[in-house]
Amino acid sequence: MKLRPLTPLLLVLMAPMVGCTKEENKNTSSTSDGSGAWAVGEDATMVRLNPEGDVWYYPLEIEGDLLAIACKGEATGVAVGDDGVVLRTDDSGESWKRIDVGTRARLRSVILSGTSPAYIAGDGIVLRSDDDGHTFTPVPDAEGDFTSVTTTAKGTSAWLTTASGEIWQLDGEALRPVFTTSEGPLSGIAVTPDGASLVAVGAGGLVLRSDDGGAAWTSVTTPTRRDLHAVRISRTADLVVAVGAAGVVLRLDDALGASAEELLEPGLALRALHLSLDGHGQAVGDHGVVLHSHDFGRQWEALDLGLEEALFGLDDLHGEPHL
Repeated sequence: MKLRPLTPLLLVLMAPMVGCTKEENKNTSSTSDGSGAWAVGEDATMVRLNPEGDVWYYPLEIEGDLLAIACKGEATGVAVGDDGVVLRTDDSGESWKRIDVGTRARLRSVILSGTSPAYIAGDGIVLRSDDDGHTFTPVPDAEGDFTSVTTTAKGTSAWLTTASGEIWQLDGEALRPVFTTSEGPLSGIAVTPDGASLVAVGAGGLVLRSDDGGAAWTSVTTPTRRDLHAVRISRTADLVVAVGAAGVVLRLDDALGASAEELLEPGLALRALHLSLDGHGQAVGDHGVVLHSHDFGRQWEALDLGLEEALFGLDDLHGEPHL
């Protein structure tokens, strides 16, 4: 499969913001339905795509990298990054508010549940929210450099990965390691909405899977040795899609089997992935790479945004369930 570049997208610049604030006499309008993909990355890069192919840039009045974004419904998003930065929007990006979470740590991952709990993970810190991500408090005994976090639809439990190859489970305030691998760092984790099945990915094509709620983990043989950075699992646990170094897209499909295809040059990587229940999704990575799929990650098209900055985080504001 070869990537097919799309027609260059219409660029609409938005005014500088701590939130995103409009300047007079500027074309800063955005779609009102909140739909589209959001990506964050290097040097406080934030962009939004809508289904029509338009893209909005959000110049932020912050420094450092934004490393992850999580969205809920059609209006709410939370982005995290360097120096303890946490940004929140409740109006589809028209304005952003910085939340003080009491840390200067590098925050690498954020997840919002379908109810009130939300979680942030970073270097030596885990933060929990019980008010839908409006405020966060530190979780005791967070001893590790946490690289990713996931949670169930209800949000009552969360699982995290670390740079030292550990998987931790968080139930309320109880945070404990449940598995350690000697095969290298872990960088991504995903769970089915009911919490029954989980998958974690990491260095050298490592895929770990649990089908008993995280009690036991097994290594899955895959057709790639590339480092994997992000992963999604379907709600029925019959499809796993992961992305990583050299633009590899790994699919573990109960119906079609395992496959791996490299879509980028060896020196580039895909860093984040989103797939919706309807099969639409995006993957983003180094040098502003954005790929789009309409068939659960079997085929991908390139979107030319004219970006040079690496993109590290991705999610959707569309109101539809995630894969």
